[in-house]
Amino acid sequence: MITAQLNDTRLGAPVFESVSQDPKFSFYWHCHDFPAPLARWNYHPEYELHLIRHSQGHYFVGDYIGRFEPGNLVLVGPNIPHAWFSDPDDAQPLIKGRDVVLQFKGEWLEHMMELCPELNCLSTLIEDSAQGVEFKGDEAQRCAELLVAMGEQDNAGRLLTMLTILRSLSQCDYHTLAGRGYGLGVKGTASEQVDAVLRYVHDHFHEELRMSTLAARNGMTPSTFSRFFKHATGDTFVAFLRRIRIGHACRLLLEGRQSIADICFQVGYNNLSNFNRHFRELKGMTPRQYQQSTPRLVQKSL
Repeated sequence: MITAQLNDTRLGAPVFESVSQDPKFSFYWHCHDFPAPLARWNYHPEYELHLIRHSQGHYFVGDYIGRFEPGNLVLVGPNIPHAWFSDPDDAQPLIKGRDVVLQFKGEWLEHMMELCPELNCLSTLIEDSAQGVEFKGDEAQRCAELLVAMGEQDNAGRLLTMLTILRSLSQCDYHTLAGRGYGLGVKGTASEQVDAVLRYVHDHFHEELRMSTLAARNGMTPSTFSRFFKHATGDTFVAFLRRIRIGHACRLLLEGRQSIADICFQVGYNNLSNFNRHFRELKGMTPRQYQQSTPRLVQKSL
């Protein structure tokens, strides 16, 4: 079972989050409760290191769906949709201080690596974060403790601790989460135009979307828009839209509330055979097999 907030994602796509970072600081550290306005299916151009301190539940990073518990530590790259939803607990409707989050801009880290070549040890980790990465082991636990401790440090202390954490994480055992083609590859430098396009695709993926229409909306020819989109996302428009739709269909299948045919049309397909074919290509199985082989997130009786 999963919190009722997840049900809202059946009706819409990830929400673009505007990270309120004070220009006087290099990064943004904060702690929040659950439920909270920030605890939603969202994306943003900043990197995010996310720690769960309390509760357990399901989390989503791109097209990945996993189970979390206290100590879950994940680095999410720019513009990868993500969310953590705790299992409901009637005895504890509000989970205080559930999340500790560190967000920073790609441009800042790139400048730091240019000024300090010693930080090039972070390159592989930053590249892998385009799929989202989860950290495991004793070193990850130590980094989680350092991340929490940042809340009591002064500004200079936080900076030193952050660099220590990033270096340690680059040497941790970790595994990538989302499919390789899901990442948006903008490396933290997304322009307002890229953000606007991504928001539009995320908000309208369930409709009949044509690349020519988006090109016209952005004052481009279809060929120019195609190159622009490929550069911004690392994928073609058609392939990216397909991943968004199939990823959303996976969540609906796990909820178990609707038939496969209804889900097909809800995520933007008008042909069930095309939906089944694309689903098999991306997931290696049919929608029915996927639904039967994976535990459901929400019971039908809810």
